[in-house]
Amino acid sequence: MILDVPDAPGYSFFGVFDGHGGSFVSDFAAKKLLDTILNTDEWKSGDRSDVTIKEALRKGFLILDMELLQQDEIKLRDDHSGSTGVTAMVTPDKIFVANCGDSRSILVTANHAKAMSEDHKPYNPEEKARIEAAGGVVAMNRVNGDLAVSRALGDFVYKKTFTLPQEKQQVSVEPDISVHQRDKSADQYLILACDGVWDVISNEECAEYCLKKAEEGCTLMKDMAGDLIDWCLEKQSRDNMSAIVVALDSAPSLKTERNIAEAYTIARLERKSVKEDAQKTGNVDAAES
Repeated sequence: MILDVPDAPGYSFFGVFDGHGGSFVSDFAAKKLLDTILNTDEWKSGDRSDVTIKEALRKGFLILDMELLQQDEIKLRDDHSGSTGVTAMVTPDKIFVANCGDSRSILVTANHAKAMSEDHKPYNPEEKARIEAAGGVVAMNRVNGDLAVSRALGDFVYKKTFTLPQEKQQVSVEPDISVHQRDKSADQYLILACDGVWDVISNEECAEYCLKKAEEGCTLMKDMAGDLIDWCLEKQSRDNMSAIVVALDSAPSLKTERNIAEAYTIARLERKSVKEDAQKTGNVDAAES
């Protein structure tokens, strides 16, 4: 999470990376993706049009995946992990959400949830067609009966059809990108979270919960995100969970704040083992970045 993107005044970048089969790819992506985006020709051109920003985000994912292939952990076949990724580039007037996998982002605007991404599942018709065209199958709603997501960083065992580009592999790294024109009179919260959250609550339920916490006096996003994670635990989520809550201009929790810079109070909470946490007293470890 970068509140001030270098050489881009008023730009911020947020991301949630949900690893599977290990943490190498998700850790690498969390550390490197923004720098990779900023080093694309599109970003370095200085053109901040929607088309150019979207292409910089798209290429960032593709280039990062190629860089992963050059890491010793991957080259030596010691690591077979993968990671979904949902990111948001927040500019002074737009929100760009790039999603690869089944993590998800929503925008709470005018007291309702607006989907900023769609989950990439193998049984989705478009995803299933690509998987089969690349020589794979969808069995038990999984890629080759194994992987539950159809787009991800890493997961190179599903990217071996060398006659096809990265975007056309059984598991694609290409993100879908949505653009939202910011409405400072309506936009309240931007939420990014991995599938452990969305397994047990809907987009609208998430929006209602955040608004309810604001009505109860919650002004710190770390508390709101922590309560959201705890609520999902209470609803019997059994997956690892990470969540980011970004307060935007019309957030109820900001109406008593003195400085608009508080609009980017962030919280990220990670659950390394939900089963362990469920056995504890319910305390949440919150890390504010």
